[in-house]
Amino acid sequence: MKFATIFIAVILFIPIACVMLYTIFYPRESALFGKKWQFKNENLEPSDEVIKYNRMVGIIGLVISILMLIFVIVKY
Repeated sequence: MKFATIFIAVILFIPIACVMLYTIFYPRESALFGKKWQFKNENLEPSDEVIKYNRMVGIIGLVISILMLIFVIVKY
């Protein structure tokens, strides 16, 4: 049971960490993810505030998900 719980936690952590890392390293692209179809031209530029917000959300989300993974591993 212990191995299964840790295995499932790690498997669920990997895609979350990948999304958070993508948001941290490419905040401009992640701000427009899923929204490009709404605009006509290709020169889409999000504001600097949106880029900073996306980067901070990525960092906070990554830290929280790492802490949750550590908690699961230590608890079980």
